[in-house]
Amino acid sequence: MASPRGDWPPALRYVAHLTHSELASQAFGACTNANRTAVSNELKALIFQAVQDGSLHTKDWRRVRLTSLEPKGKRRITTASPLGNVREEEARREKRQRRFEAEQAAFEREQAADRHSALASTSLAGRLLGQGAPTPPRSPFTPDPNVIDWDAYTVVGTSTKLEKPYLRLTSAPDPKTVRPLSTLRETLALLKRKWAQDGNYAYICDQFKSMRQDLTVQRIKNEFTVQVYETHARIALERGDLGEYNQCQSQLRTLYALGLPGAVHEFLAYRILYLLHTRHQRDVHALMTEMTPDDKAQPAVRHALAVRAALRAGNYAAFFQLYQAAPNMNARVMDHFVDRERVQALLILARSMRPSCTLRFVALQLGCDSIVDADQFLRSVGAAYYIDSSRLEEAQWDTKKAQEALIQAADKFRKVDRYPP
Repeated sequence: MASPRGDWPPALRYVAHLTHSELASQAFGACTNANRTAVSNELKALIFQAVQDGSLHTKDWRRVRLTSLEPKGKRRITTASPLGNVREEEARREKRQRRFEAEQAAFEREQAADRHSALASTSLAGRLLGQGAPTPPRSPFTPDPNVIDWDAYTVVGTSTKLEKPYLRLTSAPDPKTVRPLSTLRETLALLKRKWAQDGNYAYICDQFKSMRQDLTVQRIKNEFTVQVYETHARIALERGDLGEYNQCQSQLRTLYALGLPGAVHEFLAYRILYLLHTRHQRDVHALMTEMTPDDKAQPAVRHALAVRAALRAGNYAAFFQLYQAAPNMNARVMDHFVDRERVQALLILARSMRPSCTLRFVALQLGCDSIVDADQFLRSVGAAYYIDSSRLEEAQWDTKKAQEALIQAADKFRKVDRYPP
């Protein structure tokens, strides 16, 4: 529940009815074009954190000093600890802050474009916009603690329907068709039950996209929002839908950057493996430079980094062992590039094991469950050539004849269907 407008501290009342307050006036009066975005984001983060930890009414906001307004050369530096250079920790924090600001700015630009499109689609709004009319009146609603970026376009839903098909917005959203947070919580519980019972992915995916839309138009960003995106991402991975998964992953990165709790390390591991699939090696390296020792020590992340190391070393035996022992849903991401690596492993075998090797040995090297699975994979890439195939258990794979087919198969895998990382 949102606090009544009169309960907000005077220094923060500009958030409730969007007028200048002492804190906002001082902050924006002292900032420049270079740090205006950083000042705005820091103010929002302070307010959001105060709502979350219950200090909204107890904090002395007149004594608040914004880090983003301090000169870079005079940033506060504490005494060095035996655990490492505090200077290095501050540099990492600033790097994460810059990354968050860039992602948040991109998200806000996307939302602004959607609002402009929605308003322009109505005849009255289109005429007003075309005449360069002033900004519409501010919203009279009291801000919700779950909403970070409140303004006149923020919708407060009133619908009680648990299920609703996803439709792209062609006009400003009607609050009567938008479900509030309380209804969305019931919807998530319902969809989880239906997915477990029916497994109808087309229906579930449509319903989750509709939920995500209701959260977006109401600008709700809280722990529940994280749960929605994480659940949808896992379902998409289970069905091999990388496009939908990646949309969820992109939003989760923004939500985690706000400090909202969630399965951060689980999805960090998925991101590493996804970048290995799309062969974004530079992005993997950049991601690793931002990771702490604790991040790298988490089981799922440690597994993903071991997969990267095995690929870089060409150690396919280790790669397929990691595939078979993957935690969480790491193997679901690896499914999208395991065949590519199997072809590469077969090429190495074909060049080094002349003139033949047993099919049983091939199955072992590829991490197949049986020689039948190995035979089926060889047939799928046109490389099932045997010297003696009377009995599959004793078959000798003809490495010389298979090499040309494997080269052609490897060429087909060079093109990767990439989604924005």
